[in-house]
Amino acid sequence: MKVQVKIRSMSTSQGIAKNGDVVDLPEEEIKKIIVMRPNAFEILQAEEAATEKSEKPTKKKRARNADGTLKGDDPSTPDVNEAYEDG
Repeated sequence: MKVQVKIRSMSTSQGIAKNGDVVDLPEEEIKKIIVMRPNAFEILQAEEAATEKSEKPTKKKRARNADGTLKGDDPSTPDVNEAYEDG
């Protein structure tokens, strides 16, 4: 992730970064720095990280009968999968 340094200087895996410098740091390193110095930098690519997480496929939820048992798929309807709620 790209961050902009907001403090006088700091040591990173990319070397010494000074106030105003933009550096590309691993997410794990950013998390560690935030714990020690919460105002050390400003994250510049927060939007991209949020969109990457939202693009992950969600787990489908199985459909259930009235008595709570799992529904099966009806082979006579090939375009709809009744076994899952979103079909």
